[in-house]
Amino acid sequence: MINILDNTLRDGSYVIDFQFSETDTKNITNGLGQLGFKYIEVGHGLGLGAWNNSKFGLSLENDDTYIRSAVESSPEAVISAFFIPGIGSFDDITKAHENGLRMIRIGTNINTYQQTKEYVEYAKKLGLIVGVNLMKSYAVKPYEFSSIVKEIDSWQLADVIYFVDSAGCLFPHEIHEYFDRTKQIITTDLGFHGHNNLSMGIANTLQSIKSGATFVDSCIQGMGRSAGNAQTEILVYALSKFGIELGIDLYKLYEFSEKVVRPLMPNKQGLSPDEIHIGVSKFHSSYMPFVKSTCEEIGVDERRLIKEVSDINCLNPTEDLFKKISKELYENI
Repeated sequence: MINILDNTLRDGSYVIDFQFSETDTKNITNGLGQLGFKYIEVGHGLGLGAWNNSKFGLSLENDDTYIRSAVESSPEAVISAFFIPGIGSFDDITKAHENGLRMIRIGTNINTYQQTKEYVEYAKKLGLIVGVNLMKSYAVKPYEFSSIVKEIDSWQLADVIYFVDSAGCLFPHEIHEYFDRTKQIITTDLGFHGHNNLSMGIANTLQSIKSGATFVDSCIQGMGRSAGNAQTEILVYALSKFGIELGIDLYKLYEFSEKVVRPLMPNKQGLSPDEIHIGVSKFHSSYMPFVKSTCEEIGVDERRLIKEVSDINCLNPTEDLFKKISKELYENI
């Protein structure tokens, strides 16, 4: 079972200087829930307790508002929050739980992982799903990472232990070495959180799954700190190519990405739905004039027309084929 934990409302907050509003949180959480995403992380990028500290960047709303609005907007989803010891406190975890939080991920730099234990113990006593995020995992060798994860596994507390490529600096073969060595000696689920600084966000996420990860992070529009994160829209499609169907309608996901999330972003990250769909459909962009003119004439959805035509002929589709398929689509509206 592969679980996507969408981080748009947490890691994505870096992109807008932590200014997600209560309304933004409700709209995005509701949209993700309706699309079928089960795990959704919310709050300040640096986690619980960071929202009112000017050192970290003041967020528009407080932790309580982010969590309550998310829970109310998507009651079937598992709402998660991030937590870093020294920024957040035990009281922050307690309040978050009281507000309906169901999952918490406790993160430290990998060399200080021991600091997570008392917080993991406390969160488990509250009944939360608990992840341990080993930030900057690449700072140690694969055998050292395996040894650290084995110790955390021996606590028998965490539900998932995350490898975190905080700098987006790794390549798939390196991800495989870390995961393959580790999965053989533990029973706890493994997760992966990767950034996109070398354009490897998706590739590394897919490799982590192939190598044993069951939890992976992504963001709508790739929205996240620095160069952004693995992009949810691409990941959903890529998983289907691996035979992993999540029951998420890709066309509805495009629309949500474009209409709800993209307008909040001051700068582009990731790829647009149209750019993604050209790849999904094996469609050569030189035929876009046919698409535009046909859709204007007959009134059908461009993306559906592109896919239907390309499924028949992705090499040299004719204008007549575009018109024929568009008429069939129109009749089925």
